[in-house]
Amino acid sequence: MNLKKILAGVFAAASIFSSQVEASPTCVLVRFENDTRFHNIDSASVLSDLVVEKLLASGKFDLVESKPIDYNIESQLFDIRLREISDVYHAINSGNLNNLFEGSGFNDKYAQSLATAKVGQIISPEITSKIGRAHNAEYLIQGTLVNIGSGAWEDVDGEAIGRGIGNALSLASGSNSPILFDQTVSGIGVQVDLRVIRASTGEVVWGKRVVGKKTQTKTEVGLFIKIGTTKLTSEMYSQAMDDATQKIVDTLIEDRYKLFLE
Repeated sequence: MNLKKILAGVFAAASIFSSQVEASPTCVLVRFENDTRFHNIDSASVLSDLVVEKLLASGKFDLVESKPIDYNIESQLFDIRLREISDVYHAINSGNLNNLFEGSGFNDKYAQSLATAKVGQIISPEITSKIGRAHNAEYLIQGTLVNIGSGAWEDVDGEAIGRGIGNALSLASGSNSPILFDQTVSGIGVQVDLRVIRASTGEVVWGKRVVGKKTQTKTEVGLFIKIGTTKLTSEMYSQAMDDATQKIVDTLIEDRYKLFLE
């Protein structure tokens, strides 16, 4: 075969593959759920808005809506569970438990809740296909805010360095005992379980846990010198949310080819 024809075929195939990769399937972002104890803080909605904004700016995803869609999948799943409970009573009264044991409630393939849905499990196609059809979306991007936490801890990595600095300061000052040199790190963390769902089947085809955080360091030298603070502020919370948003978007972009070509 002519070498030019072989090369032309290779380039044509590469071009087709490249166009398929770049043409991402249509997606819609469903407003995130808040599964933390801080329900009064509108963190999930804020996070959803930030993620959509950054995804659109990236140009890497074909989002069919420029805003998160307000659809409470968790409450819809709860309604389905209520129907299943009703079926249990009917099964017990009738003495025929076959339909009960064969239903989704006893099938590990079906996720029991949105917050616990794992890759490979199915979230009710009745719900996901309805969302997909309504918005002409092949995939749903959804996340669950599972934890907002704070803490203060010793800087373990800097502990040995701190002792060394303390000893050096002691020698320099002529003191017989080490001078205190201590560092404490405090911060706020935002933990999100992120997933992509195939709308037509309800299957969770991809999922990852993402953690965003903002930390600060307080340094103490001797008894009187203190630099920094461990006090947590609303600004730190906002910065932790921004960090989580960026990590969510970076993770989705990094895995998009593998996600949509499998």
